[in-house]
Amino acid sequence: MISKGDFIVIKDLYSKGKSIRAIAKLLKINRRTIAKKLNEEKYNEAASRRISKPSILEAYKDYIRTFIGKSNHRIPCSAILDDIKELGYPGGRSILQDFLMDEYRTRRTLDDPVVRFETLPGEQMQVDWTTIRWGKTPIYGFVGTMGYSRQTFVYFTDNMEAATLIKCHELAFLFFGGAPKTILYDNMKQIVDIRDAYGKGKHKFHGFIYDLSKLLGFKIRLCRPYRAKTKGKVERFNSYLKGNFYRPLVVKLQDAKLDITPQVLNEYIYRWLAKANNRIHGTTKQKPAILFAEEKDSLLPYIATVTGQRVTFNKELPQVIVQKPALMEYDQLLGMGV
Repeated sequence: MISKGDFIVIKDLYSKGKSIRAIAKLLKINRRTIAKKLNEEKYNEAASRRISKPSILEAYKDYIRTFIGKSNHRIPCSAILDDIKELGYPGGRSILQDFLMDEYRTRRTLDDPVVRFETLPGEQMQVDWTTIRWGKTPIYGFVGTMGYSRQTFVYFTDNMEAATLIKCHELAFLFFGGAPKTILYDNMKQIVDIRDAYGKGKHKFHGFIYDLSKLLGFKIRLCRPYRAKTKGKVERFNSYLKGNFYRPLVVKLQDAKLDITPQVLNEYIYRWLAKANNRIHGTTKQKPAILFAEEKDSLLPYIATVTGQRVTFNKELPQVIVQKPALMEYDQLLGMGV
């Protein structure tokens, strides 16, 4: 129900240049209702009291409230839409977005400043550690995003040590079927020992990563310190990873009373990556997997062997397929011990 007072305020705010979205947020009223009232010349009390038909989302609202209530963070609309469609929801995205806007109205979210720039195929991969879980049993995600296609690799660990970082690189190169010409990092201690050690822009890199870069031929590039983030592609994927993969999975595994470990997350991540890399990317407006088909031939060659195992690549969607043992044991084969 919209009161006469709300009707007058809506009209007044709109006449002063406020957008429908801004009015909806200010008055905590659905923006569709705002738009409808703006089309009415006079306040109609009977119409305002009219009971509308239950929406097709109605049967799923309690489930959604319970689901998002189990997380301290906002879970994206796309993740919830996928979830309720598996339960039989026949509707679309917009009605769910409006419902979630109302549910999340009291929550505050902050976006990190990012700088976007484009690169040629195979030219650059952006790498980052993202903390998935803090505390006594932390979980970290190694994330590598190709600059041209946005094809992304993820691997979870319980530490960020230099040896672990190198193994994550090797897994990423296996996943992509090659190495980029340049890898962009922030100033993580596992990469750079001393900035400008040999002059401006000439850094002393950690021995592990320096040896790997010389072996494969890629260049190490660092973000400038104390400036807006320049790893915008991987930073944005970090948020997408947490919102669309980790938080919904935590809710499901909590209900199943399963512990969250790096091994468990790695068992789920490859199937999710296949979906994430085949979504329409918000910036490129194309699927990362499709663009990566163009980019793959521009990568530096990478050949690695795993003793006693055979590693192959799925040509439709490049990813590691390890035969005997299962993928969840792959980290043990490489001696990561996560």
